[in-house]
Amino acid sequence: MPFIKISTLLNSLDKAAIMKNIENKLYNCDYQKDKLMPPNMATCIWQTNDCVVHKLESHTQFDPKQEEIPVFVDLYVNTQFKSDQVAIIMQVIAEELSNDTGIDIKWVFIQVHIGLPGYVFINGNVFTGKL
Repeated sequence: MPFIKISTLLNSLDKAAIMKNIENKLYNCDYQKDKLMPPNMATCIWQTNDCVVHKLESHTQFDPKQEEIPVFVDLYVNTQFKSDQVAIIMQVIAEELSNDTGIDIKWVFIQVHIGLPGYVFINGNVFTGKL
């Protein structure tokens, strides 16, 4: 864990390379004299939207020059990560997306989803904090 879902319009970028760069950067981040997370812990997916209507205009292809079209990222983490660690993860994702795509970092929107007891369904039951 974490699970990272990137949503953007169609484009010709090498999505797999971008996602690998994000994961590698996360694995190489230091946190309090240790690594932020062990290798192979994160999972990235790239969800491509085939059309977005914004300001009553249809957009079917990503154009980094059209700043009004943001990139949305859903970041799913468990409570193992502290809030400052989640902040590092978000910063890494935003920076790598910006570096690899040419998208201005101010147009990257990241929503964090944290699996808290009472709000997670797993193993056929609502998780209450006791497995």
